[in-house]
Amino acid sequence: MGEDIQSHVNTCSVCNRFKALNRKPKASLQSYTVGYPLDRVAIDVIGPLPHTRQNNKFILVIGDHFTRWMEAFPLPHQQAEKVAEKLVHEFISRFGIPLELHSDQGRNFESKIFTEVCKLLEIHKTRSTSYRPCSNGIIERFNATLEGMIRSFVNKNANDWDLHIGILMAAYRSTVHPATGYSPNMLMLGREITLPPQIIFPFPNCNESMEVETYVSKMRSKLEEIYQLAREHLRSSAVRQKKDYDSRISQNQFCKGSLVYKFNNIFKKLNERWSGPFVIVDVLSPVLYKIKNRYKSETVHHDKLKKYQSDDVPAWAVAVQKGM
Repeated sequence: MGEDIQSHVNTCSVCNRFKALNRKPKASLQSYTVGYPLDRVAIDVIGPLPHTRQNNKFILVIGDHFTRWMEAFPLPHQQAEKVAEKLVHEFISRFGIPLELHSDQGRNFESKIFTEVCKLLEIHKTRSTSYRPCSNGIIERFNATLEGMIRSFVNKNANDWDLHIGILMAAYRSTVHPATGYSPNMLMLGREITLPPQIIFPFPNCNESMEVETYVSKMRSKLEEIYQLAREHLRSSAVRQKKDYDSRISQNQFCKGSLVYKFNNIFKKLNERWSGPFVIVDVLSPVLYKIKNRYKSETVHHDKLKKYQSDDVPAWAVAVQKGM
C-alpha cells in the first residue's frame, strides 16, 4: 500500500507542477580557464540607480577574467547604442579587442547593433542562461563590491555617486586580487600606478636607466613570469571553488528525448512552480540543455529542470521524441 501511494504521488502531474522539491537540483561547477589578458571579457549593467546631477542612472561594468581589471562607466540610459559606444570607444580602443565577450540576456546585449559590433570585430559572443546570474559570477561579485564602495561615498541624497566612480576604480585596481595574487594594474599594465599613499611613502628609488629595447625586453620577461604565476593562482583558486561547490551537488542525468519540467522563475503563491512537460532536444554541455515544448525551444540550465515522471505524455511530445 505504501509503495503504491508513493508511486502515485511521484507520478501525479498536479503534485509535480505545484510542490517544491526537498532538495533542489544542483549540477557540478563548470570551470572556465583563461591564460592571457582579454581572453574573455564580461559585461553587465547596474541600475537603475538614483538620478544624478550629471543625468546618469546606470553603470556599465566591463571586466577581464584573467587580470580581474574592471571598468565602470556611468550612463544616462542602457540602450544598445550607448552600451556599444562605450565598449568600443572607452574599453576596446585602449586595451584591444577581446577574444570572447560574455553577458546576460539583456535586450541591449542581444540587440542587432551589438551583434553586428561583435561580428565586425570578430568577437565570440556568449551569454548566460535566464535567471542564472552566477553564470557571470566575476561581474556579479564585482557589482556587489562596487555598490558597497559607492554607498560609503555618496551624499545624503545619493545623487553624486557618478563623481566617485573613477577614484573608486583606481583603488580597486591597485588592490591585490586573491584569485591571481597580483593587482589588476600589474597584470594589465605591467606596473603599479602611483596613488596618494605612494606620494607620502614612495616606492624604493631606482636610478637605473636603460635603453628602450632593454626596458621592453625586461618588461616582457617580467610579464611572462607574472602571467605564469597568475595562471597557477587562478587554477588553484578554481579547483578550490569547485571542490567546495561540488560538495553539495544534487545532479540529474538527462539525455536527448528525456521529458522534464522547467522551474517557473516568476510565479504567484497559488500558481504552479513547474511547467511542462518539455522534451530535451539537445545536450549543449554537461549543464546546459536545449528544451522544446509545443510552441518554442529554449536553452536552460540543469538547475532549472527536474525529471518528468507522469504517465500522461502528450501526443506532441511523443511526436517530437519519435522525430529525433
